[in-house]
Amino acid sequence: MAILKFRVSGFGFWVLGFGFLLALAVSSCLCGEAKTNAQKGSADDPKTDYKANDILNKGAELLDQPQNEERAIKLLQSVPQLFPKSKVRFRAYLTLGQHLMKKRNYEVAAKQFEQLEASDNPDEQAEGLYRLGVCHFLMNNYDRAFMALRKVTNLYPWSVFANEAYYYIGQCHFKLNRWANAVEALEMVGTSVPLNAEGESAAEAGQRLFIKIHDKDLVVLLKTGDKLKVQLAVKSGDKEDVVCEPLGKGGEFFIGSIQTQPGKPAPGDGVLQIIGGDLVTVDYNDENTQENTRNVKRIATIRLVSTATLGFTDGAYKEYTKGVFGDSEAFVRLKDLDRDTTDQPDEVAVRVNTQYVVKKEQDPDKGVALGEQEIETKQRDALELKLVETGPHTGIFTGCTKVALVKDDRDIVQGDAILSAMQGDEIVVSYYDEANLGGGARDVKATAKILSGRIADVVNQVRVLTDLDKKARKDLIEAKIFLKLGQIFKDVGLTAKAADKAEMGLVRVNDVIRTSMKASLSREVVEDAYSVEWELLLVQDKLREAISVCRTLTERFPDSTLVDKALLKIGQAKMSARDYDGALQVFAGILNLPKSAMKAEAQFDIAQIEEQRAVAAAAGSERAPVLSGAMMAYKRVADSYPDSPFAGEALDKIANYYIQVKDFERAIELMQQVFQDYEDAPFLDKMMLKWVIAAYRAGKFPMAKAKLDELLNRYPNSPSAEKAREFAPVIEKKLGGGGAAPGGEAEKKEGEKKEGEKKE
Repeated sequence: MAILKFRVSGFGFWVLGFGFLLALAVSSCLCGEAKTNAQKGSADDPKTDYKANDILNKGAELLDQPQNEERAIKLLQSVPQLFPKSKVRFRAYLTLGQHLMKKRNYEVAAKQFEQLEASDNPDEQAEGLYRLGVCHFLMNNYDRAFMALRKVTNLYPWSVFANEAYYYIGQCHFKLNRWANAVEALEMVGTSVPLNAEGESAAEAGQRLFIKIHDKDLVVLLKTGDKLKVQLAVKSGDKEDVVCEPLGKGGEFFIGSIQTQPGKPAPGDGVLQIIGGDLVTVDYNDENTQENTRNVKRIATIRLVSTATLGFTDGAYKEYTKGVFGDSEAFVRLKDLDRDTTDQPDEVAVRVNTQYVVKKEQDPDKGVALGEQEIETKQRDALELKLVETGPHTGIFTGCTKVALVKDDRDIVQGDAILSAMQGDEIVVSYYDEANLGGGARDVKATAKILSGRIADVVNQVRVLTDLDKKARKDLIEAKIFLKLGQIFKDVGLTAKAADKAEMGLVRVNDVIRTSMKASLSREVVEDAYSVEWELLLVQDKLREAISVCRTLTERFPDSTLVDKALLKIGQAKMSARDYDGALQVFAGILNLPKSAMKAEAQFDIAQIEEQRAVAAAAGSERAPVLSGAMMAYKRVADSYPDSPFAGEALDKIANYYIQVKDFERAIELMQQVFQDYEDAPFLDKMMLKWVIAAYRAGKFPMAKAKLDELLNRYPNSPSAEKAREFAPVIEKKLGGGGAAPGGEAEKKEGEKKEGEKKE
């Protein structure tokens, strides 16, 4: 039984053609009126979606204008606030998050992407998780990156973002020096293909075409060493054989690839020559099917399309430019392999026009207040420009037109071969891309400024911030810098310098909070100020004052997304002060919140308190601590929050407990679960050492040897590997029937270590 799928690689990212199972195969900027109408709208109300989409589009458009960036952000933030039931809100979260990522504000961007979990669109869910994982990767928070990225590969393996997720999983392992894990993850890049698609599927022309086959019978090839071949045929005439290699360790999946490029058919040369709009057919002989039928021919087809790119360039048509000088030529370059249909240079027509900006007073009847003026663009002149292919089968089309500067609209002759413009205008080229990987036709545009050739004088200016919100943001940035410096000094033991830096940060953050009491500041800025304040107080070891700040935040903004973080800080401060009862009350409060990202950490802290109490109760006596209650609390972490980074740490605690009470069978079962569910966890080397110890003490010497070899191969530089080498001769003697008793030197050292840990 076989399944054929396609994928095509892109530049720096993986662009997927639609894979398919064959039929024969198996397997605050709105006015009051707008706000009232928005609140009346339902999730299925098209009017609500229309209004929300209108604001989203205006916000997205303003993001490209640096002078309107703040206004654009407020527009995007208003979409989910005023249209909480509209599906458009998820696109607003995504758009805002992507913009914040470009600004390197990864923490706030991550909060936007988290909101996409509530979407009922699988593509939006997959993209939200993927971008959330990338944010955590860029913040060097690799555990949380693993958590989000593995959700993409496990829940949305057909998504284009699954391939990108594998790439970043590999990068995370690379950063952590886990070379074997990094290689395994990077090998999976490009192996995810979309689900079945009704009708014709498409892949990007001119790039590498991948063929993925799933057939359980193929495991035999791993033993015989035979090669798997499939035949590819192109409608325009080319035919090629592709050798597929096994993917992964199971032997059920095979993958092969071949480069596609425009050109005349040359069968058997290892390259798939195509022309615009070509159709590729793949033939595979399924020797044994589920229905016990022999030698069934499987056929898959895919259409190759080209996603057009367009822009203004320099005179050599090499580098794209954002400016065109007046009274000179504007050079245009288009790449679209779909238009390469003959063996001669083909031609394409594009539209070029000049436009200018008109500012007019905003009409309050429209319901959206963008400010005192609304910006509108008007066309000044236009013409149709013919582009010629640079050679046979290049798919690149070039051409140029004269741009003449005029002083008055009366000097413009509409319909002639010269494009007229005035100083300050923009020149726009547009092209109708009929076929592309996104599906459906689209308008492709590129814009450049009309330049007069005069360079403005350089002026040295000193700006004084008069806007309170901007000044507050500046003070907050400086406070965060002092916080980071204070934390660094504290980590190296320079407590006096740490306290001084923290005090400098407190001066600035207190200015922000005082300003917020007198004037209207952005809520985001005020909440962030409270967060930085308690962090600075913790640097100074002022626990009581930090707790007071957290309480003030919860009182002032009870619905804040930082409330759970503030409560967690309060609980951890109480735990550090050994006020266990008070800490447990706070952590229980976090668990009772309807939605919180801190629940897993709160439950883990509860388990830690139970463990510390048990150890304290047994101190001074010869009896071992009664840790059953703590283990149940740790188990709740793993059961209730399996995707959190704390789940793995909790399981590590439970594994230690099973080994300590000599319940080796349950310890081994737990190890098997951990390695299946937490393949990216940072503690797997230590967990594998525990597996070796548990298997040895349970008398399962072949298992102990296998896990020891795996530990040495996968984590050769780990401290756990050094300890494991001490067990190697002991296990070898056991397997060979030698006389090494369980009380050998290696186990004796391990026993002494465990005894020392127990006393601690």
